[in-house]
Amino acid sequence: MPNMPNVTRSDTRIAFLLAAALAAAPATAGMSVDAVPVCYDFGCKSKDTVTLTDAQWAEVAGWFHPAADDPEAERQQIKQAIGWMEVVVGKHTPTHRDTGLDLEKGGEFPGQLDCIDESLNTTTYLRLFEHYGLLKHHRVLDRAYRRAIFDQHWAGQIEELASGRRYAVDSWFQDNGILPYVQEMSEWEDIPFFFSSYVDNSTEYDEHQPEKKTFWQSLRDRFSRRDDGTTRVD
Repeated sequence: MPNMPNVTRSDTRIAFLLAAALAAAPATAGMSVDAVPVCYDFGCKSKDTVTLTDAQWAEVAGWFHPAADDPEAERQQIKQAIGWMEVVVGKHTPTHRDTGLDLEKGGEFPGQLDCIDESLNTTTYLRLFEHYGLLKHHRVLDRAYRRAIFDQHWAGQIEELASGRRYAVDSWFQDNGILPYVQEMSEWEDIPFFFSSYVDNSTEYDEHQPEKKTFWQSLRDRFSRRDDGTTRVD
């Protein structure tokens, strides 16, 4: 099972991190921890505005201290911070009830999220990190999108400043508070058109979910791409 964020914080460290986060120069206008918009109940049917306490925001910002030395390390910080933002927001909204996927794992309303809700919330959280100067190696882009013949899927998206590589930040597959997948876009978009955009083709947690890898590889064997880019279906 993926690791949950380590939430242990000393009072001294919280005070330090709060000061550092709030002192950072804003990079994105219109964002504030005093009014965080949150979507849930599929298609953003329900909306809340959450005000984070100073201590709650310090806990989130703490995942970016010390600042990452390279983009890969910062992506790990982003995963941790998104996971903990979901935990914090879940203390103010019914989203603490959210389960991975849509309703396949027994999710209930109010508080369940589809990929539209997840991608909008993830993008909001990423823009908060950007706004408060917590991102040093990435910038936040509009939501990522992929589609197959019968469905479509959204996720958050960031771009590595040094290389221009784009990464999906996909929190839909996991329960509330479990770390999202951060996956290079070329891989995230690589879905057989004649199957489903909801396929989990990440390999981040395959050591914990070997059946997922076997399933995905079987699909890749069946739906493989020819050299000319078209899809062969055996």
